[in-house]
Amino acid sequence: MQRLAQHNDRGVTRRSFLQRAGAGTAAVLASLGESLADAQVAAPPAGQASPNRPVSRLLKRLVFVSHPYAWESQFVGRPDALAKPCWGGFTAAELIEMERRVSRRWPEEVCRLGPDDALVINGFNPDHAKMIQADGPLGTVWEAGRKHLGDRCLITADSPGETYGRKILEQFRARGYVFDPRTLVGEGWGQSFEGCVPRWAGGIAAAIGMPRGIPMRYAMTFPDAPFAMTGRFVERLAIGETDVYLYLLASKEGRALGIFFPGVIHDNEPRRFARLSLDLEQVEFSTKRAEPYQIRPQGKSFAVPLNVDGRGDPIYVWSNRLAAHLFRNVLAAAEIVEAR
Repeated sequence: MQRLAQHNDRGVTRRSFLQRAGAGTAAVLASLGESLADAQVAAPPAGQASPNRPVSRLLKRLVFVSHPYAWESQFVGRPDALAKPCWGGFTAAELIEMERRVSRRWPEEVCRLGPDDALVINGFNPDHAKMIQADGPLGTVWEAGRKHLGDRCLITADSPGETYGRKILEQFRARGYVFDPRTLVGEGWGQSFEGCVPRWAGGIAAAIGMPRGIPMRYAMTFPDAPFAMTGRFVERLAIGETDVYLYLLASKEGRALGIFFPGVIHDNEPRRFARLSLDLEQVEFSTKRAEPYQIRPQGKSFAVPLNVDGRGDPIYVWSNRLAAHLFRNVLAAAEIVEAR
C-alpha cells in the first residue's frame, strides 16, 4: 500500500464528486413529471380508503438506487476527456467501462422485481439520462423502472437525511402504498459504495424506522476505491443484532480487506465505531484513496469509525499477514460502540 499521507482517527470530511454533481438537480425533475414537492399532496391516513383510492397496499421490499451512471453522466458530451487520467490511475473511458459492468445489471434486476416491491432512484439531471446509452432492450434503469413498476418507481433528486426519507414515505402514501418497518426488506444499489449509497439509504431507513437498515448488494454497486474496483467481493455479514454490516473483499493481489457501514443513519446521531480485539500489527487501515490511516489502540482493542463519504473518510481494514478466515472471524466479532 503506497504511503502517501497520514490521517488521525477523526477522519477527514470530504464531499465526493457524486454529491457535487447531484446538487441542484431537483428543479429539472419537472421534465419527468416528478417532484419531491408532490410529497405534500394531501392523502388519507395509511389503510384508510378514499372515494378515489382503495385501501393502502403494503410494500414488502424497497430497492434504493443512488446516482446511477455517475461516471458516464459526468462525461456525457465530452469525448475529448475520455482518454485522460481521471481517478485512481484510470482514464474516464476505463472508469465508464468498469461502471457499465455493474450498470447493465440494473435494468435486468429491476425487471425481476415483484408486485410487492418498490424502487427509488435518486440522482442526476434527467437530460443526462436521455443521453446514456442503454446496453440492451430493457433501456436504462429509469426506463426499466417506469415501465415495469409504474407508480411503484419513484425518481427523486434531493439531499440525504431523514427529511428525504419522510418525503419518500409521503409520496408512496399519496400513491396508495405503505411500509411495515418491522418486515420491510431493503437493498441498496448504485454509486458510490463508500458514500452516496449508504448515506442516502441510511436516512431513508431511519425515517421508515427499519431496525436493520438498508444493506447494500455489492454486485449492484460501484466503489470509489480503485483497489475495490479491481478487487473481488467475498461476502456481506451482519454484525450481531445491529444495523451495521461488514463487507469483505480481496484485492487483485489476494489480500483480504473489509469495511463496515451502518444501515441506518440518523441526522444527529453520535459517531459510532466498530471495536476490534486483536494485535494492531495484524491489520492496517486506509482511506478509499489508499492513503494509510492511523488508529490509536485502546488497550488490547481499537475502534474503526463507521464513516460514509460526506461524514468522514470511509476506512478500509486490511489483513497484515493474518489468514483470510481468521481476519473474517475477528472483524465479524466487532462490537458497535458510540463515541463518549
